[in-house]
Amino acid sequence: MKLKLFYLLIALVGGFTFVSCDDDDDAPKLKDIPQACLDSFKAKFPEAKNVDWERKGTYYVAEYDKFNNREVEVSAWFAPDGTWNMTDTDYGKDLFMLPTEINTAFNQSEYSSWTIDDIDLYEYPDTTKDFYLIEVEKAGQTDMELYFKTDGTLIKAIPDTNTDITPDTQI
Repeated sequence: MKLKLFYLLIALVGGFTFVSCDDDDDAPKLKDIPQACLDSFKAKFPEAKNVDWERKGTYYVAEYDKFNNREVEVSAWFAPDGTWNMTDTDYGKDLFMLPTEINTAFNQSEYSSWTIDDIDLYEYPDTTKDFYLIEVEKAGQTDMELYFKTDGTLIKAIPDTNTDITPDTQI
């Protein structure tokens, strides 16, 4: 009797586990993505393969890997009318994938001895707003976010806010 009860309990727990592990609620089905977003994405990123879509706030976000042989993830943000608002390219920790200006600027900064935790490039329709964000850490120190213009100019260095950047974020 105890063995049967045990198996019943295992079956119930397993069943609840599968029910509670639903797909990402923010991941809309392809048919739910506005056609304007799909068309705009395809026109701007024709090389994209294995695209996954998410809904983040009012935006539709297409995510894909930029290179097959490297861990570079791209997230392209679109308004429901298909207007492209921002692209976030995540380079991981690979400083060598960045332009010389950014690599040199980081290596000449006071944070060059810190460990790189993550590097992202944020691009906007107004290219003067484009920037690189390098997140760094060092034992015993507060993690920092370093914002660089695309020409290598350090915009600001602030304690890590752990806040996601969206098209609405003011830098």
